[in-house]
Amino acid sequence: MIRAIAACLTLALILAATATAVLAQERVDGHPLVTPYEGSTGDGEFWRFDEYALVTGFDFDAREAITTPVQGRVTKLDYDNPDDRSELEIFTNYREALDAAGYQPIWSCARDGSCTTGSTRNAFYQANGMRAINGPNSHYTAGTLSFDGHLAYVAIGVGRHTTSIVIVETDEMDRGMVSISAEALAAGLDADGHVRVDGLLFAHDSDVLLPDSATALTALRDLLTERPSLTLYVVGHTDMSGSLTYNMSLSERRAASVVTALVEDYGIRMDRLTAAGVGPLAPEASNGTDDGRTLNRRVEIVAR
Repeated sequence: MIRAIAACLTLALILAATATAVLAQERVDGHPLVTPYEGSTGDGEFWRFDEYALVTGFDFDAREAITTPVQGRVTKLDYDNPDDRSELEIFTNYREALDAAGYQPIWSCARDGSCTTGSTRNAFYQANGMRAINGPNSHYTAGTLSFDGHLAYVAIGVGRHTTSIVIVETDEMDRGMVSISAEALAAGLDADGHVRVDGLLFAHDSDVLLPDSATALTALRDLLTERPSLTLYVVGHTDMSGSLTYNMSLSERRAASVVTALVEDYGIRMDRLTAAGVGPLAPEASNGTDDGRTLNRRVEIVAR
């Protein structure tokens, strides 16, 4: 009797877990950000929240893809390519459509020797399940687009028979919609003694600056060049998610990454910059909403 009850409980737990998985994953035909190439057939899956390993490079020595974790609403699509169209033709059409919509590339590659090699063509699949990169003429791109005022990561891989598309919609506001310039930063400093620097983008839960941060870093360099006597505190801020100790560390590490980039890549003297982090202790908005938490995750500069 006891064994029968235990067996029923085990079966109930299995069924409950299966039901939860089904609810978390939905079949979809496509996504409004990307229109399938004409003549393609297929569909995909949608998760309301998940983490995706976005391929942002390839390490040929290690023979593996370099990935950046991104989180949000994840759509994965796989389409069979028309037999009479080449990988280059299909990929070019996707890329032209993306560029017309304001696409900001992070990393792109084409063919063996750039994306993979003959013996590492399964590296993308091993990294994140993308199966399109499977031939010598495969093409790939990863980058960002604005979608409903927020930042979306887009990855497209085109192989001989298949196109794989992944879209990760984040809760991060699209800072590309904000004008970033030395003049705007200077005006903020002159008016308030401090100013938010939009456009400094980090990998999720990390102090790694993403390539799209170049516009904001250039504006900071121009500001410091135009005002040679200016010295700054670079101050990182987070939302309330996680412990205070962790957020204080993360905010300081992000500020330090900005200082390192300005010194090493933009030629600014180290003695003009001091990194600091205040974690969630100086919010701009309520941490009770997604938009509020997004506003609170930021980097500011403070005139010394």
